[in-house]
Amino acid sequence: MNDIPLRSFLKQDLWVGKWLGHLRELFWVLLCTLALTTLLLVHRANPLDWRNAGGLAIITISVIVLTRFHVRHTPLGGVVARTAERILWIGSLAAVAGVQILTESLGRRSLEGVGYLMCAPILATAMLLSALLGPAISLFCLTTICFLLGISGALSIDFLVVSWLAAAVGAHAVNPLKQRSDLLRAMSIVAVAQGTIAAGTTAMQVATVRPVIESMGWAVLSAVIATSIFWLGVIVVEKIFGLVSDWSLLELCSPEHPVLKELTLRAPGTYAHSVMVGNLAENAARAIGANPVLVRALAYFHDIGKLERPSYFIENQVGENPHDTLPPHVSARILAAHVSDGIELAKKHRLPKQIWDGIHQHHGTSLMTYFYGRAIEDHEPTPELESSFRYSGPRPQTRELAVLHLADSVEAVSRSIPRGSTEELEIAIKRIIEERRADGQLDECDLTFRDLRTIETSFLRSLGALRHERIAYPEDVLTHAPEAPSHLDLEQLRSSYPNQED
Repeated sequence: MNDIPLRSFLKQDLWVGKWLGHLRELFWVLLCTLALTTLLLVHRANPLDWRNAGGLAIITISVIVLTRFHVRHTPLGGVVARTAERILWIGSLAAVAGVQILTESLGRRSLEGVGYLMCAPILATAMLLSALLGPAISLFCLTTICFLLGISGALSIDFLVVSWLAAAVGAHAVNPLKQRSDLLRAMSIVAVAQGTIAAGTTAMQVATVRPVIESMGWAVLSAVIATSIFWLGVIVVEKIFGLVSDWSLLELCSPEHPVLKELTLRAPGTYAHSVMVGNLAENAARAIGANPVLVRALAYFHDIGKLERPSYFIENQVGENPHDTLPPHVSARILAAHVSDGIELAKKHRLPKQIWDGIHQHHGTSLMTYFYGRAIEDHEPTPELESSFRYSGPRPQTRELAVLHLADSVEAVSRSIPRGSTEELEIAIKRIIEERRADGQLDECDLTFRDLRTIETSFLRSLGALRHERIAYPEDVLTHAPEAPSHLDLEQLRSSYPNQED
């Protein structure tokens, strides 16, 4: 043991590692408390008043601890709780710092006219947290920020009420943002809401119309500035924490993405399969309340590893199947390799971590049934043999990944069912979902039996729409249809247009 470095020894000791993790978390809590307390005391004439500082520090610690408990009991849309806490702390610090900077710059103003600009930092923070973590977390953090600003005396009660109301509207206005026009829509909603609130509060304090109009103008400008700060903040926070917003996911799904362009050229069958899986998975995710945009992006990229050997996958094959001449265990290794190949491509193109998870988990630890069936024709079935024909996993960890896993299997099986066979299709979908559930592939995600029934119904509806029957045209219409001239029949074209030069 003397030869083992101390760092490695501490990592191996679970007890020590656990306490080191607690100490690290305690350090972050104390650092955040110190920074937030200092910012809240900036406006005071004597910031070194230890009674004020100590009391405010205790309240701040209480708020931070409460936030930690709240985060761990609130759905975060796929964001890790620790990352969510860091984002909340940074957002809170930015909001308080912005308010204090504006207070020092503009002076202690009443809630009238240019004073409405001081609402912008709080509004921008609420919009940012809502876009990244959801409205529930955003409203909680907004309330705590206003509470701390109020109890420290940084803002008056009327400022806090107006800021909270406008920011609450903004938190809901930015959910969801799926197109550029949605940002303009959100900004318009926030501007109208803040302008209306400003008109109402100013009218309660003055008897003339001009201050009301001025206050509305400054409030609308505050909303525009807050929206700009929000959009810049989304870009910065995404880069720092490796998060992906719905806008970023939609950009990934563009056919102009280099990986998808290569997929359409070198593996068109795989691309068509991925688009079909995306349609199935997106509708199912929306039906159960999962993130449909994330599921579509996962579907588009889940099979990019097939770019390494596209002809070994049946959707890209034309003519002979190379697996017909290969031993089953070799074919199984080739199939399994598309997962690791996909991860390498994802790293090369710097795709988000969520996309990596989709590539890694879309097969779970499922069995390659066809090649395993060929193998047991010549070998006695054993657990060891079966494990060699399973994907390495891990199993799907989230609802979105579970939907992708099921949609991938259902889409592949549906290709072998004749069009119009709704009953056969329904039986096949039920069989696939039940087999995956019985095989334990859904054990590590939080799908319920009700969710599975909803997914099954969604798959059937989507496939029914995509595989509808075509109209059977009369044979004589097809036989006597005029032929279009071939674009290669140059002599006929020249004779038709004798005066045209080449």
